[in-house]
Amino acid sequence: MTAGFMFCRFPPIMIPLYSFNNITAIPERSDSRSVLRQFFYFLSPCFYLLIWLLLFLVCIPFQGFAQNELDVPQLSIQTQSYFHNPEEGTYLYRNAKVEWEGITVESTEILYHPDSHKLTAKGYVRVTEGEIIAVMDELEINIKDSTGIFKNTIFYDASNKAYMTAKEVRRVSKNEFVAKTCTFTTCNPKSPAWQITGSEVNYYSQNFSSSSSSTLRIGGVPVFYFPYLVWPTVKRRQSGFLPPEYLIVRSSLRKFDLGYRIGIPYFWAIDPEQDLTLTYDWVERRGPGLRLDYQYAWTEGVRGEIKYQQFFERDQRDPENESGSLSAQESESSELNPQRFKFEFNHNQQLDERSRLIASALVYSDSQFQKEYELVEKPDPNTAQKISANINRQFSKGSVTLSATQTRVFSELAILNRKIDLTQVQHLPALSFQFSDTFWRSGKTTLTRTVSGSIVRYYRVQGYNGEGVTATPRLNFQFPLFQHFDGSLNIGKQISRYKVRDPDVSGSDDEYGFQVLDAKAEINTTFSRIYTQESGIFSRFKHLIIPRLQYDYIEDVQQISDSGVPFGGTLSTRRLATFRLDNVLLAKRRFYERSVKLTSLSLDRMRRNQLDPILIRKLEQIIGQEFGSEKLFLEQLGRLTGEKISAQQKASILAYAEKGVIPLLNSQARGQTREGKSSTLASLNFVQHYDVLKKDPYFEPIGPDVKGNETESGQPLLPLRTILNFTPGKAFSINLFNRYHHQKRQVVEYSAAVSVGLSTHNKASVNFRNNEDAYQTPFGNDIAAANTFGFSNSFEASGELAFGFSGTVNLDADSYTFRRRLSSSAFTLDYRPDCWNIRLALTENVGQTLSSSGREQEYIDRTLYAYINLGGISIPEQILPDLD
Repeated sequence: MTAGFMFCRFPPIMIPLYSFNNITAIPERSDSRSVLRQFFYFLSPCFYLLIWLLLFLVCIPFQGFAQNELDVPQLSIQTQSYFHNPEEGTYLYRNAKVEWEGITVESTEILYHPDSHKLTAKGYVRVTEGEIIAVMDELEINIKDSTGIFKNTIFYDASNKAYMTAKEVRRVSKNEFVAKTCTFTTCNPKSPAWQITGSEVNYYSQNFSSSSSSTLRIGGVPVFYFPYLVWPTVKRRQSGFLPPEYLIVRSSLRKFDLGYRIGIPYFWAIDPEQDLTLTYDWVERRGPGLRLDYQYAWTEGVRGEIKYQQFFERDQRDPENESGSLSAQESESSELNPQRFKFEFNHNQQLDERSRLIASALVYSDSQFQKEYELVEKPDPNTAQKISANINRQFSKGSVTLSATQTRVFSELAILNRKIDLTQVQHLPALSFQFSDTFWRSGKTTLTRTVSGSIVRYYRVQGYNGEGVTATPRLNFQFPLFQHFDGSLNIGKQISRYKVRDPDVSGSDDEYGFQVLDAKAEINTTFSRIYTQESGIFSRFKHLIIPRLQYDYIEDVQQISDSGVPFGGTLSTRRLATFRLDNVLLAKRRFYERSVKLTSLSLDRMRRNQLDPILIRKLEQIIGQEFGSEKLFLEQLGRLTGEKISAQQKASILAYAEKGVIPLLNSQARGQTREGKSSTLASLNFVQHYDVLKKDPYFEPIGPDVKGNETESGQPLLPLRTILNFTPGKAFSINLFNRYHHQKRQVVEYSAAVSVGLSTHNKASVNFRNNEDAYQTPFGNDIAAANTFGFSNSFEASGELAFGFSGTVNLDADSYTFRRRLSSSAFTLDYRPDCWNIRLALTENVGQTLSSSGREQEYIDRTLYAYINLGGISIPEQILPDLD
């Protein structure tokens, strides 16, 4: 037995050669070979070296022969003690570590068989290979081909933080293992929150793994059985099953009540340019379903996707409640179990440096598919079919687009009524263009000309078809006025010409055209003043006052024809004067900075941690100098090194440098501050519209009706709008809005919103809105009446648990059938321990539908969403609402 530290290397020869360090003990066996070794132990180092060289020369022929016959890797062995058995030709190492070809074996007892190239270990055994670490009771491995058997093993793959336990693991090749009677988890294997148990697992590191006869257990309870399961063991895209999707959709209306829904997605990485996701769905009150999602990027500049999903419903629909405006008798019995599907196609291809082709298609089987299976509350538009394709060509000053579109929209939300809105434009081939050029510039004065337009051919199933040409030339003039004012004038003219016909009506050919002039003018100026603060959070304020006088004009032109409303819509006349007074408060924040100094202690720490000696010698030039900020210190580093210093080196030096202390008194810290970037702290804007057309109470337009009904005819002064925004920081804001009616002498609409947020899971907001009457703005925007209060809040109870809730309270609940004040609400829960996470969301909404008698009927939708993530494996696409 030889005690002490030992380091050995086994070269691939038939007669092994050894080197020994700190040899103090004599081997236990005393045969002739042991005596010979004792003799060598006491020789002088020089004589021992001479003998070793002679033996080496004698062994040269044998060594060459052995290398040709065998390819045995060299071993590096570190041990505290060893025992050689010459009869069996084995070597026993205690508390040893053996390394070869990237594999490390550590154990309290390692037995090596040179003849069979086998290594066996017992007791505490640890094997490391790359990012794989395995701890076991017994090991047998062949160092020649690295195949082996591990028994009672805990296996850890650091690349994806996964644990596997098994009674027996066979190492088949590099990064390939087969485990028998095993478990797989990303939790602590001694007390896992979840695990997959399987009879056999084929584990491929940095690839994907598979398991047969597997069971998913959560908290020790079996919840799902997989005859065959595949999952990725690498962060890049790999084939395998993704975590399941689960949600519950409940509604007070039977036609929208789905029950629970489970989806099991399988991701197939066909190759680096394409992949396919197959999802099997089971809907409690509908039946099975299938989803396919194929994505491709065949070449550079070409990408797209094809999606298809279908649900095979087992029960017939109710014609009394799902026929819409149709009577129940109009629905045939064969139509009561309709097909439910969706098809989607998107393709984007770059043809050359300036041209691109975009094509898409979207088809729904019925009008309720979006609401039921995609959870779209109010589908708009309720698409039946939409197919489009366009080719765009870019030029230096404009572009040209050739496009074609076919659109079909369901007439109402009723699954058994598949009627299409026949008046909808079905086909729309068009050539559109736009060009712009600044052809004159002098100082601040510019004159820009633009032209845009289109050539269109359109069709309808019912109504007029035709062709149309539109062009809008426009001039934009920007100029200074009286040195302190800026002015702009934008003048354009829309020129259109149409030829239409109704194929179902003889002699219906019609031809018409319009020329509508529009203009916008503005004069504005800016008054500003800067305020300086010697102390406090902000160093400087800048107050901007920007008065604007605007005028918006659209010519009153008759826009009717024998064929009815012209294609492309109409333009309502407008003569609207606006005075805006914008107040903006900008602020620059004061940041206090700590001084930086390199001391002799800093340099000593750098030397101990083996930083570049040349760099340390340069830093000795500024030892003891104090710099007012990190910025000044880094500038000096750049000068010392000639700007040849990396960001990593800068960070390391800053870590060793000593930082000063910020004084408590502001007067003592004046030299240690810097200004941040300018940001908007607050704004207060007043907007006053004056509708010139309402000045004459008897005004009747030649063309379409005038938009806007905030005041009666003869009252041109529209309500005054006041908008206040206050944002002292990114995490806090206050917004106020009100509309003051001059004739009523009262505020007729007001709203307030306050939000505060510290992080993603710590934020809150409240808002209130009251509007007495619905109205339309002069620009045609319809604003509904409302009296609501909204709220949302999310907070972290701990590092693992977060809650959230939100809702809208209807303060006029008596006007609704259910008399519900809470018209919509949502509650969320996020639980994120180390090895898994779950998100639950419960939403509730009040909706309206048509009853069989044609009356509006309220209903309540309740939906529970559950998102489960095991082991940090994210699902690429899930059916989840936008709860933020």
